[in-house]
Amino acid sequence: MGSEPRITDLSALDAEDIKFRNTTFLKSDVEYEQTGRETFEELRHQIWVTRNGDIRRVMYQFPTEAPLYEQCAGWMHAIAGKHFFPDANHRTALATLRTLLRSNDIPVGRWPLDLSKKTVLWSHEVRKEIETVRLDTLYRHDWLFLVWVLYFKTVLRNGTA
Repeated sequence: MGSEPRITDLSALDAEDIKFRNTTFLKSDVEYEQTGRETFEELRHQIWVTRNGDIRRVMYQFPTEAPLYEQCAGWMHAIAGKHFFPDANHRTALATLRTLLRSNDIPVGRWPLDLSKKTVLWSHEVRKEIETVRLDTLYRHDWLFLVWVLYFKTVLRNGTA
């Protein structure tokens, strides 16, 4: 392995940490999408019935040898693309990715909010157009992956990892 920084240790997170992070968004975020039919308890239930083994596959299949920008793009593809939760999948993916970066001693700077929001919107649009992300395609290099590669090549190049 070269001297480039990489995420090689995912032990700072487990499946329940990822569910907890999404639940935190549900509890505190007025942007958490609710159709009006689901109660808080129903949405919380939908989060917590997500199979831990399904979320663990994101970690087991993580590409530890890939360049950092591909690792980050892959994480976003896997979490946001698979859409494990009723809402806040992108926010959950970004927040947990920052945890992984910090736990691997990779400095986490500020990511430009406007660029992040534009990329999330673009990601939402692309996700509607591509083949559904499944457990066996979590790290597929498709258009959704490319959206996030471009984002992370920009933010990581600018020293804002």
